[in-house]
Amino acid sequence: MTKISYTLKMLTYIRSSMSNQNATSLESTTVSFAAIFNFHKLALCVLLFVGILFSQPALSAPPTIQLLTPADESTIRNTQGQVHISWVTHSALNVVYEIYLDDVLKKTTTHTAMALTGVERGAHSIYLLVKDENGKVIASSPTHTIFVHQNSKLFR
Repeated sequence: MTKISYTLKMLTYIRSSMSNQNATSLESTTVSFAAIFNFHKLALCVLLFVGILFSQPALSAPPTIQLLTPADESTIRNTQGQVHISWVTHSALNVVYEIYLDDVLKKTTTHTAMALTGVERGAHSIYLLVKDENGKVIASSPTHTIFVHQNSKLFR
C-alpha cells in the first residue's frame, strides 16, 4: 500500500473513533499509527486535526431577521393609523416574533407579516425580536423609524 492509501485508512479510522470523543483513544490511535505506518508524529497530529475538523457537524448560521416594510425613515399616510409590517427571517422553525412600537410590545405572532392599527400620527420606532420555544431572544431586527401622517382629529 502507498502512503496515500495508509493516510486515507488512518483518516477513516480517526473519523470513526471520533464518535466517542475520548482523548486517550485519540492519543493511542496517533501513537499506534506512528508505529505501524512509520509516520512522523507531527504529520499525524496535522492529519488528526484535519480529521477532527471534518468530523464535526457544520456550524449553523446565527438566526437573523430583517424588516422589509416599512422601510427605515418612510412616511405612512393613513387616516386609520394602519402600519403594515413584513419581514424575512433565517431562524429555527419553532419561533415567535414580537413586534415593538416605541419600545412597547404590540403583537406576538408566528407569521412574517402583520398590520398594526391605531398608530397615532408622529414619529415611531419599530423593531422585532425572535424568540425560541423557551422564550429566549435569539435575534433582533434593526430599529426602523417611521413617520405616520394622518388628518387632524377634527377632520376624521
